[in-house]
Amino acid sequence: MKYSPLLIILHWVTLLLILFMVFTGLAFRFEWGDAGAIRGHQTIGQLLIVVLALRILAKLRQRTPYQNPHPFWERIAARTTHGALYLCMIAFVVTGYIAASGLDRPVLVWPAGKAFARSDTGEMILEWHYALKWVLLALVTLHVLGALKHLFWDKDDTFSHMTLRSRKDETQCTK
Repeated sequence: MKYSPLLIILHWVTLLLILFMVFTGLAFRFEWGDAGAIRGHQTIGQLLIVVLALRILAKLRQRTPYQNPHPFWERIAARTTHGALYLCMIAFVVTGYIAASGLDRPVLVWPAGKAFARSDTGEMILEWHYALKWVLLALVTLHVLGALKHLFWDKDDTFSHMTLRSRKDETQCTK
């Protein structure tokens, strides 16, 4: 059994958006370009919020593919990592949104109050945003290493659950 095409597409779109966020965040931080980097970062960040919301809604409507053959510790590690990834991504976009609201000309649909974003609390939220990038990087690394373990070490079909390529013996998992 595998995930629905919608969840598979949203998974890979999330990856692309996060990679773009990394690039534009680095470009802003190290001043590799003009103000376009932070505008792009904000715009893609808002798109990431929408994609995450869609992913969460779609995930709530679909069961996780059957994975009983995996050892108990592996199932717990996968669930913990996935849960932490979702929580971290949500915290990351929320803290980024609040931090961006404090900019002189934010490119946000509904910016938070500028006074709040520039307050001591807003500054603390910005620091959380910067710290969360390392947590997100660690969680993404664990996720990728787990996927690669299944693909190359275990040589099982776990990785194929998140690809659009179908296999003859797989069926769609729907409620």
